[in-house]
Amino acid sequence: CLSVLTEEKYFLGKLEHIQDIKKKFKIPVLAKDFFVDPYQIPLSKSYGCDCILIIVAALEDQQIDEIYSEALNHNLSVIVEVHNEKEAETALKYEKSIIGINNRNLKTLDVSINNTISIFEVVKTHKGPIISESGIKNENDAKYIYEHTGIKNFLVGESLLSSDNPGKLMRKFKQINQ
Repeated sequence: CLSVLTEEKYFLGKLEHIQDIKKKFKIPVLAKDFFVDPYQIPLSKSYGCDCILIIVAALEDQQIDEIYSEALNHNLSVIVEVHNEKEAETALKYEKSIIGINNRNLKTLDVSINNTISIFEVVKTHKGPIISESGIKNENDAKYIYEHTGIKNFLVGESLLSSDNPGKLMRKFKQINQ
């Protein structure tokens, strides 16, 4: 899946980017935005997104419930993103979701891949996929996480953008899944 920034004000993304990508590639697309209201779901779907992101830290439980339900009603996949154990406990309620464990501390912006390992203990019973997000610089980081959790799914962004050869880096990550 390709994660595409669609939040305009802070990250200069656009929903139109999804349409542009869908015209060229047959790949699922995550609309990476701050989903705060259910109305955003049909709008994002109309641009071709396949998956949305719910950031537990940014929402009240009722908002999460509404956005999650609306996404499922529109046949979208949902990544419920967590940053700590308390949020992870909340995420378990959303059984049809993908749980994304973000390695970035939202208060300090420090990144530690060990965050995935500690939070994994809370979510390891989740029946759906689990993703480790942020701070995964190379295949060694991914292997470290895999060896400690069994997680094979990673949201990799910054290291791909800064790589001289993103295709080669992607192939190295793919080897972990084989």
